[in-house]
Amino acid sequence: MIDQFTLEHFQGLKKVPARSTVSEWLSGVALRWDFVEAVIDICSKDAEIALSRRRQARVIWNEAEKVARGRQKTNQRPEGIRPISPEKLLAWLGRAPAAPPAEQQPNRSTQSTARRISEYVSGGNLTVLAEGLLDNLHPRTWEILIKELRAQGKEVHAVQLIQELGSRGNPHKITPIVEFLRTDGHFGDDRILLESIAKKRTVQDLLIVIESFRRGKQILSAHVVTEKIGVVRDTFETVEIILEFKRMKESEILAGILEGAGKWRDAKALAELINRLRARGLGEGADLVLLAAGAERGASSFPSLVQALKDTCQPGDMIKLAHAVGFQRARPRLQPLEDILWKTNHHDVITLVRRLTNYRVFTSR
Repeated sequence: MIDQFTLEHFQGLKKVPARSTVSEWLSGVALRWDFVEAVIDICSKDAEIALSRRRQARVIWNEAEKVARGRQKTNQRPEGIRPISPEKLLAWLGRAPAAPPAEQQPNRSTQSTARRISEYVSGGNLTVLAEGLLDNLHPRTWEILIKELRAQGKEVHAVQLIQELGSRGNPHKITPIVEFLRTDGHFGDDRILLESIAKKRTVQDLLIVIESFRRGKQILSAHVVTEKIGVVRDTFETVEIILEFKRMKESEILAGILEGAGKWRDAKALAELINRLRARGLGEGADLVLLAAGAERGASSFPSLVQALKDTCQPGDMIKLAHAVGFQRARPRLQPLEDILWKTNHHDVITLVRRLTNYRVFTSR
């Protein structure tokens, strides 16, 4: 029977369905009406018999759709529902039309299959389920699935699925998913995905993702991933990644990692990173981290950074930090920093910053 199928039997398909797909349809999973007609056409001796069978099948089909609509309205589950294996669920969702025009609502097939997957998801099976979904779903289907999980009160599972995508999904396919999550998804989902990419990926995957963002003109996404690498990784991993990008001569990515570390990394972790960079012969990298910390770091985190540098780093590092503060911050941005350092008894740092600031003003004249 399968050998007798032609493309004319199916609407919107580019090739005749595979045997595994036909097997799913014959079992009733994601059954299509054009497939029903194709089976009737092949298995009927003549056109008259085929017409009679189509009429009989259409009556049954219409009645089934009526029952399904009634269940949706009353939100009742059918009694004795047959369990569906993860493999069938994945195959079903993967075949669902996934990219309706932007002005239309998600089609019923995609929505219903996303709902069925969401009902199946639990803490115990999410990792296994994600393994099959990561590389096979259209970006729009991801968005619908995550929305459906939240609609069912599975916020934790929705976040975990986004993290799994960032950690292990095909790096070539992540860019459009980020765009959908940012524009149509739950606020902050795109940042969860970007942070997961930065935290778990290999250097090669990171390069693929960042370059993909740049080609798609998602400059902000590329910048966030690059900065987060310097924040979410432990010190050893961060240094190894920096060394690898240096070897690859990816200077823009390197600058972003060091800038992110300087702005956002925990004070003790930042001091540790500076020491390890110097130990690995990356003194220029350590200086760039200090430059970023002096130029961009929030005033409230400065006292702890100053103390960490005093306790563990070279004396010259404090001078470089003060130099960065004095030369990179304008007076309106410098005042809040001075106030908080005075309150935390770091008067010596303020004195140094002021001397360097005055020196800058004097030399500019």
